[in-house]
Amino acid sequence: MLLPQSVPALDSLLNSLRNQKTDLLHQLEKIDSDIAAAEMKRAKIINDAAFVYRLPPELLSHIFLLCQKDEPAFQLIAARVCSPWRVLAVGTRTLWTDIRISVIEQSHIQPGLDKMETYLSRSGPSSLFAVRLDVVDDLEFAPFMKLIATHISRCAYLSVHASAHEQACSLLGEHLESLRAPHLSYLALHVNWAGGDYDSMMFGTPSIFKAGVPSLNVLQLTGIASVLRPPISGAITTLYLDGVYMMELTVFEYCKILAANHSLVNLSLHRISIDIDHSMSTHSRAVELPMLRSLRIRTNAIEPASNKALLNVLPLSRLESLVLYEVDNLYLSEFPNVKDLSLHRCGFPPNQIDHLLLAFPSVVRLTLESDSLLYMALGMHHEPTMMWPKLRTLCIQGLQHSYAPALLMLVQERSKMNCPLESLYFDSSCHGWAVDTLRAITTLTKFSYTYDYLDPWPPGSDMDSVHRDNFWEG
Repeated sequence: MLLPQSVPALDSLLNSLRNQKTDLLHQLEKIDSDIAAAEMKRAKIINDAAFVYRLPPELLSHIFLLCQKDEPAFQLIAARVCSPWRVLAVGTRTLWTDIRISVIEQSHIQPGLDKMETYLSRSGPSSLFAVRLDVVDDLEFAPFMKLIATHISRCAYLSVHASAHEQACSLLGEHLESLRAPHLSYLALHVNWAGGDYDSMMFGTPSIFKAGVPSLNVLQLTGIASVLRPPISGAITTLYLDGVYMMELTVFEYCKILAANHSLVNLSLHRISIDIDHSMSTHSRAVELPMLRSLRIRTNAIEPASNKALLNVLPLSRLESLVLYEVDNLYLSEFPNVKDLSLHRCGFPPNQIDHLLLAFPSVVRLTLESDSLLYMALGMHHEPTMMWPKLRTLCIQGLQHSYAPALLMLVQERSKMNCPLESLYFDSSCHGWAVDTLRAITTLTKFSYTYDYLDPWPPGSDMDSVHRDNFWEG
């Protein structure tokens, strides 16, 4: 290009070049926009031809719901895939009925409220919903409770966990006291004592749901949440009582709680303390619980008399499933109909082994840890003896290599006595050596590995159905 020699001419040329550049840039932007539109159109044509896009909306919506079982936030993922999926995800109300909020720091409060409001809005005015609220320290959670209370008429599952909030019980009482929750079937309240006047808290907190919870069938109370005293429903079939931070119960109070739940099928007791000095003699008979079938109990190691009182008032002969954790004494109790028995960290003394064998004559499935003295009963320290002739399934956690020969001998002897084990399960701790060491067992019984996590309780329930179960912690 031949450039002019004068300043005015150069200025004119520069202006002209800049204008050309601007026009070219606009053309380039237009071309980029056209390319993007063409690519989107092409992608849409290809996507529309894909099989998944030809599925009826009802079927695709059902697939979304199935995916959500493995990924609770799947509706958010689906909504980002494409416009049709977003419209369908937002319009599928059931996808927005599982609300999970964790308030770990101050910055989480407003986003959490926005999330709860969005889910409640998208779930519609008539869909039942579940809410799990976790609050740490003394972070404000009253706005969440106010929002829940506004929609309580369609709440089916409510779980609140406040780990260290001094006003948690009073806040829960304030927002839930006078409500009626016609569809609430699961209520879990976990409140740890975080300081303050313990006595005034235990005796000055109002009851909740005074207008009634007629559909309540699962009740889970931890620590000082017990003072909230939700009304007992005759429909309750599963009761969790966690005694950490809970005041001692008299035998009369303990029996009153049990007797009020006459339809109880499953009972979990975690470190409940009984004051045996009050009215012990007036409760020598078991409480009438005709439906009770499953018991899970973790005792206080330093309160043997209290532990005995826990068992004495229960109709043990009705039990079919029993989980014992850190239980060191059965106090000559008998469990004639227990078919599924689990023992964890149970240090039974040698003089109770014989009674242990006689107390469970109907056991079909046994789960135990390797450090349990029950190995003595299984014949692992001497010649195997015939016990529990109905035993067919044995699950062992943390099997020690030194016990393998005795276990092999046990399986062989039971086979000879026509009482064979049909299934033998181990956890991952013995993956490296069990197959080779116990190879001979595979010809006598089904040999399998099980998951390291514990079976859900009650038996047959969903792993995710119980929120923050503290039974195995600590």
